[in-house]
Amino acid sequence: MVQLQHAITEYAEQFIDETNDWYSWRTINEDILPEGVVLPEGNQYLKNIALKSQLNQKWQASSSDEERADLTKYYISDWGGIKTNGSASLAEYSTKSAEELVLKGKKGIASWSKAIVLHDPNKYAIFDARVAISLNCIQIVRDLPNKLLFPILSSRNNTIGLGNQLVKSKAKQEGWSRADESSFYSEYLTILTKVAKELNSDVSTVEMLLFAKAEELVKQAFPQV
Repeated sequence: MVQLQHAITEYAEQFIDETNDWYSWRTINEDILPEGVVLPEGNQYLKNIALKSQLNQKWQASSSDEERADLTKYYISDWGGIKTNGSASLAEYSTKSAEELVLKGKKGIASWSKAIVLHDPNKYAIFDARVAISLNCIQIVRDLPNKLLFPILSSRNNTIGLGNQLVKSKAKQEGWSRADESSFYSEYLTILTKVAKELNSDVSTVEMLLFAKAEELVKQAFPQV
């Protein structure tokens, strides 16, 4: 994990700066923001950081299960674009504690990790298909010894989908260790926290970089893509 942490730090310091214009994924629809949320002028990075902060403030200030359910649904479905969760899953994501949701492991992580970012964006971070492929591919790009296979999550993005297949094949051929189902998310957070500290940044920014650079890292790891 220390080697991966150093690899991500060296990679991230090439990009993290005052503007972070590398984050341009999906323009936030400001017409459907939760009531009271007002985003600043600026790029999508600044808007997303402000969005997390304001949603967290609303979450912490709310004592209403209904309001917290609305915030969770907004961040998972409207902002995050995940429309496949049923009402029972969304209810679980909005009522359980962060600690309880982390215990779910890989199951539903692209959704529940968004939910717990609302609890504390300085402590928790999203883990989805793009982040997962970046964690796996950066180990290939940096030729790390003792590679660790993070859970591979399905994606509708063709580059990420192909990258998933290539990573699986390479990991099998080279005998990578598999990340522990019960602890990989906590280890991921530890890495983000240490990288952020090294770069005088924050976990959200490091996570957003891994998310934004996913396709680029796939192509660096597998030039044939």
